[in-house]
Amino acid sequence: MTGSVPPQPSADLIYLDHHASTPILPQVQQAMQPWLDRGYGNPSNTLHQYGREARDAVEWAKTQVANLINASPEEIIFTSGATEANNLALRGAVKSLAGSKGILITNVEHPSVVEPANYLKSQGVSVVEIEVNSDGIAEPENIEEIFSVSDIGFLSVIAVQGEIGTINPINSVAEIAHAHSVLIHTDAAQAVGKIPVNVRDWNIDYLTIAGHKMYGPKGVGALYRRKGAPLEPILFGAGHEQGMRPGTENVPYLVGFGEACRIASEDLENEAERQRDLRNYLWERVHQSAPKVRLNGALEPRHPGNLHISFPDIDSRELLAKLPKYALSVGSACHSENPEANPIIQSLGIPVNYAAGTIRVGIGRSNTRRQIEQFADDLIEAYQSLMEEG
Repeated sequence: MTGSVPPQPSADLIYLDHHASTPILPQVQQAMQPWLDRGYGNPSNTLHQYGREARDAVEWAKTQVANLINASPEEIIFTSGATEANNLALRGAVKSLAGSKGILITNVEHPSVVEPANYLKSQGVSVVEIEVNSDGIAEPENIEEIFSVSDIGFLSVIAVQGEIGTINPINSVAEIAHAHSVLIHTDAAQAVGKIPVNVRDWNIDYLTIAGHKMYGPKGVGALYRRKGAPLEPILFGAGHEQGMRPGTENVPYLVGFGEACRIASEDLENEAERQRDLRNYLWERVHQSAPKVRLNGALEPRHPGNLHISFPDIDSRELLAKLPKYALSVGSACHSENPEANPIIQSLGIPVNYAAGTIRVGIGRSNTRRQIEQFADDLIEAYQSLMEEG
């Protein structure tokens, strides 16, 4: 692409893809702007005011992130996003495991957990994968059974599955893991800022957060590491982030990340309830008009803004083509091109004639009741039109 003017985004669609990414809140933009305009000091150089102010801004942001999940600021390691945090958790923690201890993951993890696990496997680490149940949930008793027969040292269980939205019982899983002296990590990119997350109550060792999944900017995230939990760096350079993640901190974006966490901490439960009401309304409308539609995963516990459904005997891409006013997905942002080959859909055993008709609706802060009512009407009409076309 050439030209002297950068491409411009569209602002005309109704956005229903909040699991893929969220719009930056106006308050977040306002918090970032001074650090884009004049806060250009390097937080590693505190010999002058610009550097000291930048360092203070980074520490403020770290405190806001920690407050949201009931952690201590020193337990937060800033990263470039959830992918880096997941890599750091798996590869950095597994480096510390003694002897031949392996790792256990579920079969519905994000690729940024699956691929580091595959890499470790190529390096001789034993990797065991456990299947979730038909509702998309990892059952603690099945995990405990694997611990009893396999030498596992590290467990990663996703907190909120990013496609079907189901919520795993992390505290119960963590209790079992620690009873077997197993370190536990959870990818909470789809959880933090949407449902209550308390690392003390969950009793976990590592937790991944993504800024752009919770109305902050892209390109920033964090790994929570419980104080004392083993971890070794996977990148090398200067001693940033307690020596765990080298590279000059992105001050404006970290301030935005911190502000997004601060906002979430103030209205998380009320906003979750609002989104849940919209989600349930949409499901009831669609199910009433198309009784054969399939809900994938349990309705509860589920991400409050998630609806993952499959229509029989249609192609979801043709369905979306009839909904040009809306932005939504046929799966996750990582599995959008070929829904039939989507490993999450395969793991749930969704019938072939339903798999191709799968869509994911991601309701968020930007959506109104009127938008969801209109979307319900248009979705039903589009589906019925496809059925009539045969």
